[in-house]
Amino acid sequence: MNKNYILMAVNKAGKNVYIDEVPNGKNCGCFCKECGGELVARHGEKRIHHFAHASGNDTINCSQTALHILAKEILAEEGRVPSINNNGQFEFIHADKISLESNLGEIIPDVLAVCGENRIAVEIFVTHAVDNVKFGKILNQKLTAFEIDLSKIKYENKDDVKNAIYDTKNIRLIYDDKIAQMTLERKKELIKANGIRKSIQGGIVKKCPMKCGIIGNRIAKMFDVRFSKCQNCFFSYISEDKESLLCMGNISQREAIPDWFVQANVNENRIMTNEEIQLRLNEFKKM
Repeated sequence: MNKNYILMAVNKAGKNVYIDEVPNGKNCGCFCKECGGELVARHGEKRIHHFAHASGNDTINCSQTALHILAKEILAEEGRVPSINNNGQFEFIHADKISLESNLGEIIPDVLAVCGENRIAVEIFVTHAVDNVKFGKILNQKLTAFEIDLSKIKYENKDDVKNAIYDTKNIRLIYDDKIAQMTLERKKELIKANGIRKSIQGGIVKKCPMKCGIIGNRIAKMFDVRFSKCQNCFFSYISEDKESLLCMGNISQREAIPDWFVQANVNENRIMTNEEIQLRLNEFKKM
């Protein structure tokens, strides 16, 4: 399989069209959405149906843009979007309404669905994953959002892309307010059960386990850290008195880093993978 086929184009009327919806050859009257170049429809009994540039200059950017468009069109046609069931598993549910590229002010989701009283946004990852800037905008609106990762898939036709979209291994939750609140409560429970109260003295917190020297898998030394770091740390909870905090970190120089410290999937903003948690843990260690 080749992952670089151009399966979607735009016709003279400006409508997105799939390769099997147009006449063969130059009579298709289609153009590339990425570069605007004239396309030729190639239908063959043995060859994979696809578009090609009349100039012969097919680029990966053009195929990636076409894949992005096709994925959005599939979700709109099928009328289904990702959700999380009561068991915490991904599933697809039918939407009452689906729109593409809806302008929500500071953010324009690839797909926006209305499901009862809820809005669900879906971002299609082909070349660019949801970054911190876009995540911040999603968070500001408390918008339930999922990302479908198609960056590494191989495909020859619409069904291949559809199968990849509905493969739950390719789905990542970006934000869900109910889950965010649930994980925040779980975070507080963990901290209260396992943490230690630390005082804030002149804006400084003593012995931060996230800013520490490690020998093997053991903490050799913990350093002081500014309180502003604790405010952004997903392993600390600011007490109501604002003069102390509860920290989930180690308190003994002889204690091994516990599994729950590295793997605890708790965060105010979103559910993170173990890889993301490990990455953030490593970043805090370098502070």
